[in-house]
Amino acid sequence: SREGRFFSAVMFSSSHRQSLRELQQENADIAAIDCVTYALLQRHQPQALAGLVAIGWSPAAPGLPLITAGATPAATLNSLREALQQLVSDARYRSLCDALLICGYSDMSREAYAPLLAWRDEAAALGVSQL
Repeated sequence: SREGRFFSAVMFSSSHRQSLRELQQENADIAAIDCVTYALLQRHQPQALAGLVAIGWSPAAPGLPLITAGATPAATLNSLREALQQLVSDARYRSLCDALLICGYSDMSREAYAPLLAWRDEAAALGVSQL
């Protein structure tokens, strides 16, 4: 990094797909794409990755977080969790889950994501605190 900045400019594309297009059109040098999007594109639309190469991976995390409003009542949270567990356990939805790369569901604590926070702290120690 130089003067606290790692890249000379940052642009926001509004979507992972658009970020990939920007790379293919040589309007960008690097993009962060989540592993689920990347794997789904590899499987279903490999042309969206044509000419691109993954140069690194973030530390593994237990899965992408599922987010709801902070004011969601506990009863609704429990219903959502039960519905998600049923979805991944019910044979009727197996092909859908397989197609979406969903192999299970479990409640996770924030501590499960600690490796990502450690990675962030390591980057900051190396001078990468802002893009």
